Amino acid sequence: MSKSKDSSPTFFLETDDLTEEERAKAKQVKKGTSKDKRPMDSNYLDEIDEPVYLLNNETTVFITYLDKSNGKTALLKALLNLKEGENDTIEHLLEIAEKTGDLKDFVNAAYTDSYYKGQTALHVAIEQRSANFVQMLVKKGADVHAKACGKFFQPNQETCFYFGELPLSLAACTNQPDIVDFLMNNPYQAVDVRERDSHGNTVLHALVSIADNSPENTEFVIAMYDHILFKADQLHPKIKLEEIENNEGFTPLTLAAKTGKVVLLKHIVQREFKGCKHLSRKMTEWAYGPVCSSLYDLASLDTYEKNSALEIIVYGSEIPNRLEMLNIEPFNRLIEEKWERFAQRMFWFNFIVYVIYLLIFTAVAFHREEGKDFSNNQSLKPPFRYKNNSKGYLLLTGHIITTIGALYFLIRGLRDMLRKRPGFQSLLIDGYTDQLFFLQAVLFLVCALLYFFGQDEYVACLVLCLALSWVNLLYFSRGSKNMGIYNVMIQKMVLGEIRRFLVVYMVFLIGFSAAVVGAEEHHGGADRAEDHQARAEDHHGGADKTEDHGRDRDLRNTETHETDRAFMAPRTDNSKSDLTAEFKPTDSSQWDALTDTGLADRYNPKDKTKG
Repeated sequence: MSKSKDSSPTFFLETDDLTEEERAKAKQVKKGTSKDKRPMDSNYLDEIDEPVYLLNNETTVFITYLDKSNGKTALLKALLNLKEGENDTIEHLLEIAEKTGDLKDFVNAAYTDSYYKGQTALHVAIEQRSANFVQMLVKKGADVHAKACGKFFQPNQETCFYFGELPLSLAACTNQPDIVDFLMNNPYQAVDVRERDSHGNTVLHALVSIADNSPENTEFVIAMYDHILFKADQLHPKIKLEEIENNEGFTPLTLAAKTGKVVLLKHIVQREFKGCKHLSRKMTEWAYGPVCSSLYDLASLDTYEKNSALEIIVYGSEIPNRLEMLNIEPFNRLIEEKWERFAQRMFWFNFIVYVIYLLIFTAVAFHREEGKDFSNNQSLKPPFRYKNNSKGYLLLTGHIITTIGALYFLIRGLRDMLRKRPGFQSLLIDGYTDQLFFLQAVLFLVCALLYFFGQDEYVACLVLCLALSWVNLLYFSRGSKNMGIYNVMIQKMVLGEIRRFLVVYMVFLIGFSAAVVGAEEHHGGADRAEDHQARAEDHHGGADKTEDHGRDRDLRNTETHETDRAFMAPRTDNSKSDLTAEFKPTDSSQWDALTDTGLADRYNPKDKTKG
């Protein structure tokens, strides 16, 4: 570029002297060389869809203005190719756009592809850490609230950098306080600090999101967080920036608790600014040596507010550094105060009520109906009718109490599951007591359903439910420091070492069982062959047995006829002998003949002798 004092600037740009055929060939060449290139690459060859013609010094010229495939402009490409923070082409492009009346559209042109959608020249200038070009673009009309909402700028992506989408958030997350100050306070277009991105996050939410608990990162995030808080208070005293919630209902403080940013959370809840008490969350009343008295702002901390930080930490089993956050003041002191003032009494009251419920449940199970009618010696099917006496009334009352208790445990378990959404990790951290109480209620209700539908299998569910109810009594050992540690140790053993041992044990058990079954199948083959041969021999001997059986039957029939004749013989009056005198079986075959014909009943039992 050459510039004289009295003449207009002369632009050395590409002259449009190509024919339409040559332009088409050039496009084909550029298409072939631009494969597998990201729009952000500095050596990306743009496909020119629509050249913009400018007239200067009676010479027709054009510049590569817009690539419709991704929205990339010459200005964006020039900002991506800064050398030592400078590129003279940028100023020339802005002057040309200003002369043509397209300056605002040119400056605010954004990427249109899904990967970098919404990114403007102002975002690129901030990312390039060029305060000079940031000021130039804002002066030329750049939108300070433009949102870069492409996939690359979204959280929870494989390759991404989430900074809050807004230019102010990008400057804050890349630790550029000079650009932050310019964007918040400039004569051209100052940002609105309340502006939120597509997730509802402000600049403070964005700073919390990029914190990673490392010393260097935490140091600059805390410094930038306080800097923006002070600056916003100076420019807009009525705006409560820390009280703005995102789309999920989190303030910057509760978002830090939800994401486990323990160091940043500690700084926020213990922040104390001398001379600026309305921005402080901690105020020291007096100090004497190592002893001091401090007041804490419990807004967004205590559980009297919905979605408070303490509630998020207590019920957030998946939160990293969760136990460390509970040791932060004032959370630690707040939990102790709650336990001493009312939680301890509620806990032991629940313990007494559960013991009474358990005793009633055990008595009801012990005195359940047997399901037998002893008068007729018949088995009865449930449900059984209650007897109209004191025992029947007590049994009915016990059933009602145990049913109400089971429904209470079921509802409480469902509520805790919806609040905690427990997974395997939460079982390792919080234990499984809540799930055991829920399982106890489910077993009882299944037992009740089987009982009313007349199934005897209800007894099995009743036994399991009763056993589990007594096991759940160990939950209340947590109220004691000594027994509580023992209870937690048992849970860790069951979910840790014993679980791993059972996995290894099952592998060995299945392996040896398969080996034993295979060995039995091998030896069983020979045994089956021997059995087959024995059955064949039995088949050949069956004919002989049939013939023997026929001979025995003929002999028995003959003896039966003789016996009948002996019984039917006429008696004389002088004959005083009984049947024994007339006929007396002498061997077992004759006695069997009497039995088959029914005459044995007429024979004197005293003379029933078998050979």
